[in-house]
Amino acid sequence: MNTAVDVQALRPSVAKRIFKSTPIRIVLAALVVMLATFVPIAVIHSWVPKMYRPLWPELVSATVALLVYRFYTRRTEKRDVTELAAPRALPELAAGFGVGFVLVCAVLAVQALLGVYHLERMNPMSFAVIKPLGEMVFVGTLEELLFRAILFRMLATAWGTLPALIVSSLLFGLAHVPGASPTLLALGVIVVASLMLSAAYLRTRRVWLCIGIHVGWNYTLGTIWSIAVSGHEVKEGLFTGQLTGPDWLTGGVYGLEGSVVSLVVLIIATIALMRRARFAWA
Repeated sequence: MNTAVDVQALRPSVAKRIFKSTPIRIVLAALVVMLATFVPIAVIHSWVPKMYRPLWPELVSATVALLVYRFYTRRTEKRDVTELAAPRALPELAAGFGVGFVLVCAVLAVQALLGVYHLERMNPMSFAVIKPLGEMVFVGTLEELLFRAILFRMLATAWGTLPALIVSSLLFGLAHVPGASPTLLALGVIVVASLMLSAAYLRTRRVWLCIGIHVGWNYTLGTIWSIAVSGHEVKEGLFTGQLTGPDWLTGGVYGLEGSVVSLVVLIIATIALMRRARFAWA
């Protein structure tokens, strides 16, 4: 018997070894999810007149992304996709949305006490307040699938929790650079926000709480309080107010995510979630 030949015959091919490497698996899964997210909404926008597509196309695309992620992960990893376990979806989404809402309100409450935020008026309630929710769900679902379900989860499995937290949070921060004039402080806030969202994932080992927090934060910030989200255009929401003071306190044109108050509030939330998370630092 030729042992060397037998060992070589059992060794996976170069192609199989490449496709089993963690970076390649992350890239492939991310591409699948992005295609599943953007193709449906592109088709809908191409075929359905604008007047008939408020809110629902983004919700459809987010749902397709979740279903495709489940199918792809089950086929490639040969396991139950527990991070998308359905029984806890609605309670954790609702709880996460509430957390995101409370965090934004806590930041604004501190800024109001400091004389930085001044509420001017409450605008009439209309569909315009509900409509942005679709976009927020779309963005929150896509980013949490990419950065928590794919990037963080796979890196944590391959490298350990601490390296995965560091790498995924830094990349999450870099992904938000294209906003208007991000400062180092703003990037720090985004990185800490990513740590908080990863802690939420570790708390439940599911994406629902992360998605809820992400959507709740963005929607409350941009639509309830009419403040720029990650440097993007400000639109009139339910309440209108003014932020006056130095950029390090108000966030400047980048919005509340560039404020030191947000940094402190998110650090506190991250510590609270980390203390309740189920993980090892290995």
